Amino acid sequence: MRISGLIMLAIMAITPVYFFSLTSTQVVVMFPPVHGKHHTVTQYVNPYLYYSSPPAPGGIASFGLFNYSGKITPYIISTNEVIGYTNISNLLAYYKQARRYGVNLYSATLQMNVVLQVNTSSGTFAYWLQDVGSFQTNKDQLTFIDNIWNLTGNPSVLSSSAVSGNGKVASAGSGTTFYYDVGPSYTYTFPFVYVYVINVSYTATSLHIWFGYELLQNGNTKSTGQVQYYDEVTITQADVKSADIVVNGNTYTPDGLYYDAELVWGGGGNGAPTQFVYLNDTLGLYYLNSTGKVTPMPSLYTFGSDTGESSYNVHDTLVNGVPTAYEGTETLTILTNQFSTLLI
Repeated sequence: MRISGLIMLAIMAITPVYFFSLTSTQVVVMFPPVHGKHHTVTQYVNPYLYYSSPPAPGGIASFGLFNYSGKITPYIISTNEVIGYTNISNLLAYYKQARRYGVNLYSATLQMNVVLQVNTSSGTFAYWLQDVGSFQTNKDQLTFIDNIWNLTGNPSVLSSSAVSGNGKVASAGSGTTFYYDVGPSYTYTFPFVYVYVINVSYTATSLHIWFGYELLQNGNTKSTGQVQYYDEVTITQADVKSADIVVNGNTYTPDGLYYDAELVWGGGGNGAPTQFVYLNDTLGLYYLNSTGKVTPMPSLYTFGSDTGESSYNVHDTLVNGVPTAYEGTETLTILTNQFSTLLI
């Protein structure tokens, strides 16, 4: 698949609602990005272009920026695998206007979102990869869902002839298309502990993306199993020179979003917000370094800025050096420049 030129414009407004019928539960499958627009970088990216006050996607995110009392230093991470850790001991979300977005009143998502940067002989492409836990918090149910969006131009286009996997390409309106797949579902009890995994590889003519998870604990039941990959996606791409998941504080994606990595809470889909009544969640965000070692993302903010789903009442803090999200007043700020705790 090829888009002529690097069109640095906004992602089109997204209005349709998409559902997948799963037993008696309606699961929303679309988790769109915010409305990107071209920005000129001076010294580093500005994390506050799209969210400067609540509601915002609450949790942890690496923008590729160290922030020491306003002194900013950008950095770059390139990797073929990102891992997100979550340990949930309390969870209830409710948003009375949720049905305006076509989502359940009690729905919420915990999204691990990363950007795949692809360098080709004809230019740079960016694909937004989402490994999403879709929660029905009043029923203690979780469904894993993935999305892929093209952040290279406007509109965001993925062709069904160029993308193959367990899922399908769907329309998001206004000429925008995206890929999604609905994975397995679970009924959970607390503590509920699992990891997200996204890894990538490439050839000269294709990109390969794996979406997975590993359940570590569900109530009193602990697991020592392995990562379960529920979707493997291939994107046909000509003249690939390199392809990596990238965190980069120096530049924006071609359509004006971020090369960031996010592990964030938001509404149930379709750009919906939600409000957390109860929340207690330990979080960690990691990547594989050049030697294959699991490595913490070094600096973390308390919010993400690529996804359109957002949340009220998520307060992020450090507990013994570990990011923890509670219900409480949101603060959109740097959380730590020294995240070093391995939780997996």
